[in-house]
Amino acid sequence: MQTGYKVFLAAAVISSTIGLNHQVSAQTDTFQVVSTSYTKSLTTFETYVGNKKIETVRYALKGADRLHDGLLYSSYGDRVIDLKNSKKVIKQVEPGPVRIKKYKNAYYAMSLSAINQFSLSKYTLDFKKIGATKRYTGFGRDLIVTGDKLYVLADHMKGIDYSIKLHTFDTKSFKSIHQETFKQLVHADHISQNGSHLKIYGTSLKNDNKLTIMSYDTKKQRSTKTMTSNQYVKGGVEKTQMLSRETELIFNRDRIYEINHKTEQVRVLYDSKDDLVDYAYDAKTKTYHVLEEITKTAEFRVKTLNSHFKPIAEYRLKKSDSVSPFRVL
Repeated sequence: MQTGYKVFLAAAVISSTIGLNHQVSAQTDTFQVVSTSYTKSLTTFETYVGNKKIETVRYALKGADRLHDGLLYSSYGDRVIDLKNSKKVIKQVEPGPVRIKKYKNAYYAMSLSAINQFSLSKYTLDFKKIGATKRYTGFGRDLIVTGDKLYVLADHMKGIDYSIKLHTFDTKSFKSIHQETFKQLVHADHISQNGSHLKIYGTSLKNDNKLTIMSYDTKKQRSTKTMTSNQYVKGGVEKTQMLSRETELIFNRDRIYEINHKTEQVRVLYDSKDDLVDYAYDAKTKTYHVLEEITKTAEFRVKTLNSHFKPIAEYRLKKSDSVSPFRVL
């Protein structure tokens, strides 16, 4: 009887400890949700600690859908806010900015100026235009600036002909230096940098639309390697993150994958019945915050995943008629 009581007491202590650990975790689980309005000039940054919202910062920007390098802007407008500027000053840029990247002491912007046309503009750090805006044929997808060269990944459509090209420009005058056509790809919308190489993420029609990653040598100006995964990847690649020297995280609206560049194998890290909107990695707690849209109810939640991509917490966001979440930080 006494032994049974000790076992019960030990179990109660363990249960209490686990509950306390969850409580501590919830108290220290901090993230931000960025939401925007498509009807009025309003974008909000809401800071949460667990389920509790502790701060809301508002910006006068409508339809925001871009948040890169400390810049907040909308691909449907012509305004940009430097979040590092406490005055929240709104600057004007060329309409339809898709990517704005900082390189050395300037910002380089790629905008969609017309159907099958992208434009390149250069600005000071205070967003005063430097030189003239240049326009080129193609639907701009992504932009990388490195080594005094500017690289644009773009779709090209001419009648029924379709191709994907990587454009190389000089950063001083936007002079076209080189064009590389990737005939193997049927879709591509993301590029990343790895030293002197660029990685282009897309799908290949010849390989049943499976994820294909091409390496491009910027010094030799040619593609050096093509890797096709062993799984079909629905949707475009939106974010990537190196997990180790050989493995890389691939994020899209359906799943989070790990791709091994040595074995060319793809492993599903996290899957959900609902749409994945965005994710952020917290280096302090070594956890991932995933923003999801619940398909049936059109509501949003944030899930916290541990380092093994297992859900350890879930936070439902209060439904709002005025703003819609699009980023988690």
